[in-house]
Amino acid sequence: MKRTEPNRRVSRRQFLHRSAGGVALAGVAGIALPAAVGAAKETDPPAPDGVTRPTKVQARAGSAGDQPGAASPLTQRGEMPAGKLGSLKLSRILSGGNILSGWCHSRDLLFVRTLAQAYLTPRRQFDTLQLMEELGINAIVLDMIQLDIVKQYRKERGARMQTVVGIRPDWGDWSQPAWGPLKTEIQRTIDQGPESLFVHGGYADRLVQSGKSEAVELIGKAIQFIREQGYPAGLGSHALEVPVACDKQGIAPDYYFKTFHHDRYWSATPRDRRKRFCVDGQKHLDHNEFHDNIFCIDPEETIEFMREKPQPWIAFKVLAAGTIPPASGFQYAFDNGADFLAVGMFDFEVADDLKIAREVLQNTRRERPWRS
Repeated sequence: MKRTEPNRRVSRRQFLHRSAGGVALAGVAGIALPAAVGAAKETDPPAPDGVTRPTKVQARAGSAGDQPGAASPLTQRGEMPAGKLGSLKLSRILSGGNILSGWCHSRDLLFVRTLAQAYLTPRRQFDTLQLMEELGINAIVLDMIQLDIVKQYRKERGARMQTVVGIRPDWGDWSQPAWGPLKTEIQRTIDQGPESLFVHGGYADRLVQSGKSEAVELIGKAIQFIREQGYPAGLGSHALEVPVACDKQGIAPDYYFKTFHHDRYWSATPRDRRKRFCVDGQKHLDHNEFHDNIFCIDPEETIEFMREKPQPWIAFKVLAAGTIPPASGFQYAFDNGADFLAVGMFDFEVADDLKIAREVLQNTRRERPWRS
């Protein structure tokens, strides 16, 4: 789980004092955190095959199980390289929403969920968000059901963390794609005050995999509706076939949210055993088909697709859920065209990862121009 060895003798307060007086750290970190606090209720409808259900965590600073005492307000904000997403100014590194969710990429390690539940207390979640924001990360990518947690964090810490939110119907509606449930969730999420919305990658994957033109049209309808409400509208996906299919129907999002990492790590599924995304109604293929160890099976094709696209590209899973060293994963993603990286960090990884990210951004070698 550990990618770097932090200096455990330096407290968070000491680190912030040092960073305030020295070079502002800017950053990125790209793991998918293991499980978060909480678990799905037994009464919830089952998630579709291959889907790990996110958990809605009612985070509250100073709640039971956390250290007592009022949380300190956010009093300083760092700066880091930034770009534009529509009218939004976003740091090149966006926080992944893993610290607030129940997603767990842990291969076959059974202890990881329990370990994460013990470590990621509600107060630690807020403290980690605050640390990221103090060091220059100004936005988080998350599932729509975690949006109220960030709202509470903003209120309690005087924070400004922006939100880029993945939209999908309720879990029980996945098998029957329809505009009504999707529109309802878009409207409900807008009422919560996000800064941008995108069609959830897992949902978009399934729509395209169905092979039905009307299912793909639903993606376009959602993007257009989000845009009409005045928000940048994105397209999420794990499979490259999703933006390709949308291209064929003339569906152009304001930005892409696509998995991207190289496969130079020992547990990556060998190329001759990787299955292409099937548009034939068969069982959905995603990372669970590959023992939860590879999240972008076509990085070269992804590079080529994005090369001429004028829209910004947010890359995620850039460290293949913690198996690629940050320097390698960040360099690969930025050099090959990504405009932003959405990455997850434990609190003890933030400082080192942000330092690495700034160094990478100062030395990136791109063929694709910055699109933001």
